[in-house]
Amino acid sequence: MNKKTETTSTRKYANLGIVMAATLFLAGCQSELYSNLPEREVNEMISVLAINGIDASRSSDGKGNFSISVDRGDFSVAIATLSEKGLPREQFGSLGKIFNSEKLVSTPFEERARFMHALNEELSNSITRINGVVSARVHLMVPEDSPFEETKTPPRASVFIYQEAGVDLRPQIPTIKNLIVNSLDNLEYSFVEVALFDDNTSATASKTTRSVASLGGGLWNVFLLALLGIGAWYGFKLTSESSSKRNRQKTLTTKGK
Repeated sequence: MNKKTETTSTRKYANLGIVMAATLFLAGCQSELYSNLPEREVNEMISVLAINGIDASRSSDGKGNFSISVDRGDFSVAIATLSEKGLPREQFGSLGKIFNSEKLVSTPFEERARFMHALNEELSNSITRINGVVSARVHLMVPEDSPFEETKTPPRASVFIYQEAGVDLRPQIPTIKNLIVNSLDNLEYSFVEVALFDDNTSATASKTTRSVASLGGGLWNVFLLALLGIGAWYGFKLTSESSSKRNRQKTLTTKGK
């Protein structure tokens, strides 16, 4: 191997070591949080993360669905932060999807069951749009009409709501009840029960997760810096060895003359 070929080979391996370390560093920068989400919801999530000091980016699959990504060190903190706000929101079935039956003929019972399920989902979806609501479920109980019953059982409704820690939704209960009452015939205001629960689990998990995430993020950064250092050292070592060989070769050549 001549001097020129040796020098080129050495530089090649030195550059390769640096490129590998840099590639590992860049590959670990971003992690995908969620995917297949509507654009509006992704924008809302990015806004929530930005308010909490977490940088996030979005990308599209070209079909109307979006994904959201954050720095690897912020992954766990971002998950906890979004969970506190009830994001991403639970996906509810729409009336069109519920009644999109593959059967040509459905029984009256099946039609009624699909309608009640769809109505519950639509009402639950509406309530989750209220600020401070983490999640909500609506259960409507509508007895079937029977010509043999002299006294009809009135319809009833139960609403379960998990509210953000520190948020008081009691002033919103009358509005929530009216929303339910106006969505179902013959449902009386007094027969709608709303139960509120504090969602403290996400806040407690968030504190622990933030500590673990900070530690994990710090260790990851140390690991990446170590890789970069090794790559740079390896490249420097190969370059130095190549320089030393060239100097020895030059000295031997000079002495030979």
